[in-house]
This record gives sequence, C-alpha cells and structure tokens, in this order.
Amino acid sequence: MRLWMIYLYRNFTRNRLRTAITAAAVALPIIIYVLSTAVIHGVNRYLENSVQQIRLVTLHKTSMVNPLPPGYRRKIEALDPDRKRILSVCGTQWIGGQIKDNPNPLSTLAVDADTFLPTFPEYELTPDQCKQWREDRQAIVVGRSTAEQFGWKVGDRISIMPTLPPYVPMEFHIIADSGRAVDNLTNFCRWDYYDESLKRELPGASSHVGFFFIKCATQEDLSRFRTAVDALFAGTPDATKTMDEKTFMSEFINQQFNLPRNLAILSAVTVFVAIMAAANTMGMNFRDRLNEFATLKSLGFAQRFAFALIQTESLVVCAAGGVVGAAIPYIIFTHTPVKEFVLPVIQQLQVGLGVCGQAVAISLGIGLIAGFWPALSAGRMRVTDALRSLE
Repeated sequence: MRLWMIYLYRNFTRNRLRTAITAAAVALPIIIYVLSTAVIHGVNRYLENSVQQIRLVTLHKTSMVNPLPPGYRRKIEALDPDRKRILSVCGTQWIGGQIKDNPNPLSTLAVDADTFLPTFPEYELTPDQCKQWREDRQAIVVGRSTAEQFGWKVGDRISIMPTLPPYVPMEFHIIADSGRAVDNLTNFCRWDYYDESLKRELPGASSHVGFFFIKCATQEDLSRFRTAVDALFAGTPDATKTMDEKTFMSEFINQQFNLPRNLAILSAVTVFVAIMAAANTMGMNFRDRLNEFATLKSLGFAQRFAFALIQTESLVVCAAGGVVGAAIPYIIFTHTPVKEFVLPVIQQLQVGLGVCGQAVAISLGIGLIAGFWPALSAGRMRVTDALRSLE
C-alpha cells in the first residue's frame, strides 16, 4: 500500500501543470452546474409559492399582451355572489417603468385599489398602511429589493416613467415595502391613478386591464372556476384563458427565458465537455507512462494494481476539481456580499450544500468514466506486449 501511495503521489506531481489544468477543466463545468441548478431550484421555489396563494389568473385567450375590458371583473365576481369561493378579483396592468437617469427597468403593476389587499395578503400591510393605500391615490407598495437598489424608504416621494402610454412621469408616495413576500422586486400602484393619468394625457384613450387575479378559498375552487370563467366569456371578441398562478408564472418564465430547459441543457453539455477533457488527460498520462506500466507488469504486479492506480488518479484529480468547483459558488453566494444580489423571479440565489454534494458526486462520476478505458488498457496489457514496448 505504501508503494502504491508513493507512486500515486509521484504521478500527481511529475506534471503539476497538467494536473492543475485537468482539475480546472472539471471545476469550471461544476461551477456552471451548481449555478444552473441553484437557478432552477430558485424558479421552482417561486412557482411553489404561487401554489400556496390559491389564485387564478385570467388573461386574453389570444395573447397576454392583449388587454381585457375592466367590466369583466364584475362578471367574474357574479359567478360567486356570496363571496365564499371567490374571495376577491383584482384587475392588474403591467406598466413597467424607469427612474430618471437610470436605465434599469422596473417591474410595476397597476392594481385595483379596493381588492389588492385581500387578493395579495402575503404583503401583510399594517392597518395604518392599509388606510394610506385606500386614501392616497398616489400610494405605492415597493419591492423590498427594489427599494434597497434605489435607496428608497417608506415615506419617500418618487417619480416613475411608465413603459406604457402615457409615457409621462408619475409621482408616487411609498407607504410600504414587500416585507416577507417572496416577490421582493415588483411594485404595486393604484390602477385608478394610472388610468386617470392615461386619460388626462391621451383624451379618448380607453381603459383596459392586462389580466385579473382571482383569489379563491380552496384548491378545489381553482379547478371549478378555471373552467367557469372561460365558459362565461367564450364566443366573445375578448375570450379568456384562465389558469392557476403557478401555470401562469411558469408559462411567462418559459416565454421570456425558458430557464429550466436551457440551463439543464447547458449543464449537460458542460459535464460532457469535462468528461472529454479528463478522458483525454488520462489517456495522455497512460501513453506517457507506458514504459513504466510495462516494467510493473514484467516485475509481476497484478492487473488490478495498474487498473486501480490509473482509476484512483482520475478520481482524485476530478474530485479535487469538483470540490473546488462546488466550493467557489457556495462561498461567494453564502458568505460574501454577492449573496444580496437580486435576480428576476428567483430573487436571491441560494446555493445549498445539497447541490454542492451532487456536484462533487458528478465530478466523481466524471473521474470514473474518464479513467476507465486507460485503466482497463493498463490492466489488460500482456507482459510480452509490455516488453516489446520498451524497445
């Protein structure tokens, strides 16, 4: 065993540059895998939070960019006059927005003032904040991370330029932030204030709503009213498509980014590249040390000695690269200020130890695959062929 360990150490250190490059060739794909998996997990957490809210989303059947008449809200509410199954219906319109002299886009929604609070209870506004929301037409609830990005605080007056008409600055009064809500980027302002600004700047402009959020009492109500709402408007010029909030957010993410699929493909490709790079290195090592293996075979060392030697070398190098590749994103996104960096949809990127463990296991798999053929070739080498190779 001592001889085996010494020989293994000599192999690692005889060409330190090649060993380091091989480990780096494994570490880089592992970094990509860890980050990609963390992003996918973040998207899934966001979608699972949508399930807990028990909301439906109704939008235009043709496309989500086509508006719906505001009067649809009353018709949807009429499906449950007692408000025991449909708790509230909130019309919303995405207006985006930008801050003057700042190119970063905002995510701002204009919402029905009277039904926003019961439809989005996760924002947990205090009684005083609820009162300000109802009484102040310029009230806005800002995303916590958005507020930190721009240095906003409760009580500030801000100006936002909508991405949609009327394209004129709108003044707002910050009454609250998103608190503990999962979505800490989106801002919410009153739809009546936006509609008033639209008609003042563009006389004759018609009111419209992008989509309706429907807060239901139970999960069973989601299935019931998903079909009932669409049946209500079937055959009209503005037919609807209703889905649960998780499905809506999943379709939106896929249309905009298609992150889960693209990142899964990226991870698979990078791992394959790592396998090819490590296999090439182990093949080179085997060819460079052919004379040594011939000598070992001639001296009577068993086939399993050469096989285990090459396979272990491959495992150790790839495992080292895997540990480094998993540790870098974990440390950066857990123990440095970068952990506060906010990404769309997934918010803070969380790199868990479970993902790092998977990454290290994958690096071991890379080592097994990369070293298998050279190790098998060394083990199968006949003594006569080995001696002939010494010439």
